[in-house]
Amino acid sequence: MNHVVIIGFMGSGKTRVGKQLSRDLELPFVDLEKLIVRKMDCSVREIFERFGEPFYRALETMAIKELITDTERKVISLGAGLPLQEQNQKYLKELGTIIYLKGSLETLRKRLADSNKDPLLDGDDRDEKIKKLLKQRDPVYQKFADIQAVTGVKSFQDLVHEIEEKLEAYEKNS
Repeated sequence: MNHVVIIGFMGSGKTRVGKQLSRDLELPFVDLEKLIVRKMDCSVREIFERFGEPFYRALETMAIKELITDTERKVISLGAGLPLQEQNQKYLKELGTIIYLKGSLETLRKRLADSNKDPLLDGDDRDEKIKKLLKQRDPVYQKFADIQAVTGVKSFQDLVHEIEEKLEAYEKNS
């Protein structure tokens, strides 16, 4: 099944863009993080605190495997850490067309300023943590991306329009 899959750093707009794409393409939208939160009946932060990051990553793997077998095409927003997990990498391409929402350090810093959702940004020197995670994750995201779009430089509607054009061209040539 060729789902439309959105990856990117936290704060890149995966959920917002995914919801708009799903409306425009008339496809159901799935936010993998929210799917896990509903199944576990607690927040990502609580899962990390109670069970640890490896447990959360295992939940992501189970969820992505389920989505691969789903025959109804969907727009799917993945958690920022999912593509980094070796066990998930083999499933990414099976899932569908990968769109990488790439954000600059400045854009992400601004968007994450008041967020306490992600436990990986806890503690002092949040900017350094964002910088380090971005440096670690960007090459992985680029490796798997079929399509890239830069977030934070144009209007939301223009960004979505750009993605839709790139998606149409990519799928026509695949």
